[in-house]
Amino acid sequence: MQQYTYDDFLRDHCTALESMKVPELYWPALHSKLLGKEFDVPQHFELGLLNYTDPESGDVVDKELFVSVKSDEILSSDSDSIFLIDHAWTFELADVRKTLVSNPSLLSRMVNLMCLNEKEINGNESAAVDEFMRKMWKFCHLYQISKPSEVDGDHIVIKKDVWYILDEFGSSIKQSSEPNVRVASFMYVPERLCYSVFWPIVDLHKEDTLYVDWLSAVTDSDKKSLLLLPWEDQDFSDRSSAHSYVLTDDFFSSHKIQESLPEPGAPFVSVCSLPLKVYTDINLVAETLSSPSYEVTEERNEADILWLYSHFRDYKRLSIDSPSVFVNQFPNESVLTVKDMLAALAASERAIEISGPGDAFDLENEGSPKQPLTCSWYPVTFNLFYELSQFVAFFQRQEEEESEAPASSTCPLTSSCLRCSKEGQHILVLSEVKNNIWIIKPWNLGRGLGIFITDNLAQILRLTDSGPMIASRYISDPVLFYREDISSWVKFDVRYVVLLKSVQPLELFAHKVFWLRFANKAFSLDNFDDYAKHFTVMNYREHDELKQVHHDEFIESFEKQYPNVKWKNVEAAIHRTLVDLFTVASAYPPPRGLGDCKQSRAMYAVDLMLEWQRRPDVEKDTCFVMQPQVCEVNFIPDCTRACKYHPEFHNEVFDCLFLNRVSDNLQQLA
Repeated sequence: MQQYTYDDFLRDHCTALESMKVPELYWPALHSKLLGKEFDVPQHFELGLLNYTDPESGDVVDKELFVSVKSDEILSSDSDSIFLIDHAWTFELADVRKTLVSNPSLLSRMVNLMCLNEKEINGNESAAVDEFMRKMWKFCHLYQISKPSEVDGDHIVIKKDVWYILDEFGSSIKQSSEPNVRVASFMYVPERLCYSVFWPIVDLHKEDTLYVDWLSAVTDSDKKSLLLLPWEDQDFSDRSSAHSYVLTDDFFSSHKIQESLPEPGAPFVSVCSLPLKVYTDINLVAETLSSPSYEVTEERNEADILWLYSHFRDYKRLSIDSPSVFVNQFPNESVLTVKDMLAALAASERAIEISGPGDAFDLENEGSPKQPLTCSWYPVTFNLFYELSQFVAFFQRQEEEESEAPASSTCPLTSSCLRCSKEGQHILVLSEVKNNIWIIKPWNLGRGLGIFITDNLAQILRLTDSGPMIASRYISDPVLFYREDISSWVKFDVRYVVLLKSVQPLELFAHKVFWLRFANKAFSLDNFDDYAKHFTVMNYREHDELKQVHHDEFIESFEKQYPNVKWKNVEAAIHRTLVDLFTVASAYPPPRGLGDCKQSRAMYAVDLMLEWQRRPDVEKDTCFVMQPQVCEVNFIPDCTRACKYHPEFHNEVFDCLFLNRVSDNLQQLA
């Protein structure tokens, strides 16, 4: 093998070393140590063990490792004072439990490295895994690699999260805001392996303990105090959780694609002659649009209808140059289709006014009513990029309330209660239902990508390392469906296809055929990393079963499982929610709402779940009602199943949107 020279090393790593702020003084030694695999930390440093004892009993209640200097001194001016740290374990978060269960030696190493409580584990492998997953967040670190991917035919580059835990020495360097060493991860190009390195930022002397500031890049002191919670306990529960910035025009304008709005007063010229020519970049539409009223064309400039997967931006030019051409998008529809903007929309004053408040409120102020944090159809949500303080305060208050609240284990109306009347009981007794579980989602990824469920504040804070996230209250008491094939009550969600013809006035239709997705394991409030238990999106995962139940079969089974419920009443509540959703989206002008465009028509898929909510003031014979909760709104949804089972699907959609022909499979909502 050809010698890997220092010049080669600089060519491959100079930019990275500069971004890591590794002093150039250390670069030659780093090259040499990497080349020779020289892990010389044990020659200069040693591990120690701290025991924390109960002052009354003297029993050891906690332990932690630390690193101290073994040499007489380590000078920051010494060009050799840079040290390699190996990575004990590199992993993806979705694989943690499975890997530890299948690898007892790795689990044992992690238990010892983290000094997990032996009494709590007591030789129980499952308990050891749970304890590791609860406490791993102050030990694990993250780097990202770019990965080419294909989504719906588009070639994109996504960032893949790679988590790792340093070896015993690296993991035992203590967190401090007054550090004496700096640690950075380093991708070594010849081996395509990631190492970590550390170097002193002051001179070190014998028996000095090593300290690092893992959050040195965070310059906002208040934000840093919040992000330090995995390492340092602090109480922020007296802070307000009220939304502020996310309700402003500035927020809605901050990260959206710039679009032009239609020219005010521009005339809309309707096309009278058939067939209407359709240009589309979606193969399924081209293949299934079979009505003689439409003709698919490959020439965009001759089309009467643009049905596009790609984002349309220039509504002004469309209104001036092509006043008779339809497009399948509305200006500023990202307020619905992007998760953080939908959450902000649901928290708006108009949403709460139109739909009523949800069940989450800010701190009570003396002399003023409690301020709701969301509307009735959307779980309370915080933008962790802009609202970290509000979220942490809310989380800590919820945690305190749950610890103090008496357990409610029975329903007084089990014979007639909608929730508890399934043979007199529900799969979840009331004492098991918790309201401080959160689902963490990236702002704008679909198909279950990058989504985590947890009741662990440290995990939530560390997940923000990977990018902008929202935290939504997890629906912990969902309406369940009994799957006879696996003899289990499981989570499900329902998808309604809605057609938007107009914003001002609101003209909205829903397809009567709705679509269902089911979890593959029995629901329970544990093992939140178990995808088959807590998620319903299975059609993009190779090895997961996709349970198919048609809507008419579902209705029959559902009404047998819930004998006090008629689906038509549930669907009426869903339809009201859909109308409220689009009414709110139309209540504000851009950038906070949908833009009015006479040439726009659109199809969306709205995913919803049903949640049991206590409403003793609504019905005298039930403590609970089924409350629809919006999960997300999808632009250009995957309609493969719809076209497979209903070959006229796209014909009916186009007829409604463009020819005012409403088939029996569609229902006007507004």
